[in-house]
Amino acid sequence: MCIVYEGIILFAVVFFFAYGFSALTQFKGQGGLMRTLFQAFMFLVLGVYFVWFWSRGRRTLPMKTMGVQLIDPEGATVGPGRATLRYVSASAMWIAALALASHVHWAAILLIIVPYAWTFVDRRRRTPYDLISRTRLIVSPR
Repeated sequence: MCIVYEGIILFAVVFFFAYGFSALTQFKGQGGLMRTLFQAFMFLVLGVYFVWFWSRGRRTLPMKTMGVQLIDPEGATVGPGRATLRYVSASAMWIAALALASHVHWAAILLIIVPYAWTFVDRRRRTPYDLISRTRLIVSPR
C-alpha cells in the first residue's frame, strides 16, 4: 500500500519538475541529447527526493502514514550514503527490467516484481536492494 501511495505523491513531484524542465529548455520529448539530459535530470530529482527522506530518520508522507521507517542493521537511522546506495541499486533493477522489456522482449517487464517477490523468500522481508545497501524497513510508531 505504501508503494501505491508513494506513486501518487511521485506523480506530482515528477509532473512539477518535468514541466519546469520542459518550460525552461523547450524540450518536447524528442530523442537525442536533450532526452538524455531530461532523463538524467529526473533521475537526480527522484534521487534527491528519496535520499532526503530516507536519511537521518526522515520519512516520506506515505512512510509516515503507514508507520514505516528505514533503518540499518544495527537499528539506527540511515545516513545519506546508505540511502543513496539503496536508491541507485533499486533504480538499477527498474532500469534493467525496462531496458530488457524495451529491447529484448516485452515480458521482461515482469522482472519489476522480482524485488518484491524476494521479500517472501527473505526471512527479514528485505528486497535485493535492501540487501545491497544493508537496510530494512520496519513498522514504527506513527
